[in-house]
Amino acid sequence: MSRCALSSAEAARAALERAFRTSHGRLIAALTRRLGAVQLAVIDNAVQDAMARALERWPSEGVPASAEGWLLRTAHNIAIDAIRRDSRLSALPSKYEEQAELAAPTLDDELVLMFLCCHPSLPRAAQVALTLKVACGFTVRQIALGFLTEEKTLAQRLVRAKQRLRSEGAHFELPAADELPARLEPILEVLYLVFNEGYSPTDGESVIKDELCGDALRLSRLLTKLPVTATPAAEALRALFCFQSSRAAARRADDGGLLLLPEQDRGAWDRELIAEGFACLERAASGTELTRFHLEAGIAACHAAAPSYGATDWPQIVTLYDLLRERAPSPVVEVNRAVAIGMAQGALAGLDELDAIPERELIRRYPYALAAYAELHASLGQLDRARAYLEQALEHQQAAAQRRLLERKLASLQR
Repeated sequence: MSRCALSSAEAARAALERAFRTSHGRLIAALTRRLGAVQLAVIDNAVQDAMARALERWPSEGVPASAEGWLLRTAHNIAIDAIRRDSRLSALPSKYEEQAELAAPTLDDELVLMFLCCHPSLPRAAQVALTLKVACGFTVRQIALGFLTEEKTLAQRLVRAKQRLRSEGAHFELPAADELPARLEPILEVLYLVFNEGYSPTDGESVIKDELCGDALRLSRLLTKLPVTATPAAEALRALFCFQSSRAAARRADDGGLLLLPEQDRGAWDRELIAEGFACLERAASGTELTRFHLEAGIAACHAAAPSYGATDWPQIVTLYDLLRERAPSPVVEVNRAVAIGMAQGALAGLDELDAIPERELIRRYPYALAAYAELHASLGQLDRARAYLEQALEHQQAAAQRRLLERKLASLQR
């Protein structure tokens, strides 16, 4: 293949990846509004097929002026053909034959789609998985990794969820006001997962996937503008997104790797987002419920308020982690709590807490725990042990940006 052809193919692939990231939810939502929620499985497949056709045609034909419009028209036609082949449908409704266009919605169609995916007839795990797949464009592999399950099992769960929505006659519309609160909880969980995948990607070369973080923040803002969904938990989640997003630019190292909090230029933090975060956190305190979003936002607020890493209120962070491990226990929380204890009470105390985490087999494979061991041993001058832990962390870390961070730390200990 010539360099010119290769460049064209790469440009087309890059354009398709951008369109997929930015348009997937809108494409599914627009077609679901037009064709109905009963056709969700057909629509999901049609959008995937449209992406595949684009990958075949754009390198030779060029990227359309409106990539999203091309994908929408193509997916619409594929969906219509699939519906025609369905023997159970004797005649197509007239609206199916109309030209597909992306109209400006009165409510965010992506949000309505998320509420559809979180239909009360579905189990919680199916709600979250379906929303990630259909509304957010996650792959089955990405979701299976998050659920710690096999791809085949996850794929079957998604098929059953779509079948259930069809059999229930679910509609593409915002739920009634009295139904919204119950439907909100899984949506908050999905937004949290989307933001985390953007902030700490599990694949690719990026330190941060700005589009995922931006979408999660945008949808959280929309939720908190609707009075019935502007709950304290939603405000707390938006606050967390604001605090974390404020550091995005400062997290990128010159080598394409990741800069952790001690290395970041705090002057590069986005003060407007920090102010928005504190305003949201204040509103989140209006209720009586204390969720994990409140606690994680509180931890992020401690970092945002500190003039330097060393001046951080580590005792307060430890207190918040103590509460978080009660409400949302996980090895991730345990590792972060141990690091905070190491900062508040000394490295030996931090190492003791790491050693006390019961999931030992997981900890031996968990790169963040291994990196925490390395950091604490290095602070005690135990460089050989620190290097050994970093080498182990590299064996288990797949994300490119995280690997570059570990490699940089390892190199600094070998000088």
